[in-house]
Amino acid sequence: MSGRLAALEAELRATGASYSGKWTCALTDFASGEHIAVDEDDIMPTASMIKTPILVALYAAVHEGKLSLDDRVRYGGEHRCLGSGVLSLMQPGAEMCVRDAAMLMMVISDNSATNMCIDLVGIDAINARMRSLGLPQTTLFQRLGDRKAGLDPRRMSVSTAAEIVRLLTMVARHECVSAEASEDMLRILRRNQNRAELSRLLPWNEMNMLGDDPRERWVGEKGGSFLGGVRTSGAIFHGPRGEFVMSAFCEGGIAGGTGPNSEGNVLNGRLGLAAWEALAS
Repeated sequence: MSGRLAALEAELRATGASYSGKWTCALTDFASGEHIAVDEDDIMPTASMIKTPILVALYAAVHEGKLSLDDRVRYGGEHRCLGSGVLSLMQPGAEMCVRDAAMLMMVISDNSATNMCIDLVGIDAINARMRSLGLPQTTLFQRLGDRKAGLDPRRMSVSTAAEIVRLLTMVARHECVSAEASEDMLRILRRNQNRAELSRLLPWNEMNMLGDDPRERWVGEKGGSFLGGVRTSGAIFHGPRGEFVMSAFCEGGIAGGTGPNSEGNVLNGRLGLAAWEALAS
């Protein structure tokens, strides 16, 4: 490993050393191909980061002709799930195209729109798609809001830092579906409006941009949060000095409350900022 990556790994480990729960991390630098791993194969709860695998499976189904992004879908009572998003606040009956449901799922992490996307593809098909991509641990166990898991996030969905990095690397390199589909998924990931995890400490302006030229500096990201200190994030970072993919999982941290300044959010932000400054900014 080069001196730059070795120094970054040491900084990441030092940053996470005081975290009161369990954390894992993985990073791949595109310029050098070098990789950082901190317990990257440990299975962790994903919370809403599972929406990225759902997005990939949805676009794969479109690529195979099973549905179209322009198909009209209806938000029904069976999709309603409390938590993040806006559809749960609306009366059932709203119609939108498939791509708009995917956009709501990713950009504002809408749980009800996520259930619409899950129903379009199917849980078994989503998991089968992950297996076909070489991701044996990334698993969605149920629709969002299903009560059979209780409040156990590990019974809802799981993955590993290594697998999320591999999945996002395939998206960035146009390897998991088609080039056209991958570019559209990247457009959606870049529009994330909730910068609460890995990219939270980057210098975002009021337009949710990192500068005047969105082609020079951008982050495509999806994170997640749940009870028990679960804070997760997977992101593609692109800057003037380089590009890398990173994923981090936190579980069990007890400091800072449960909001955006919780211990896990703070740790993820520090990890992401350290990597950004070392590799891309």
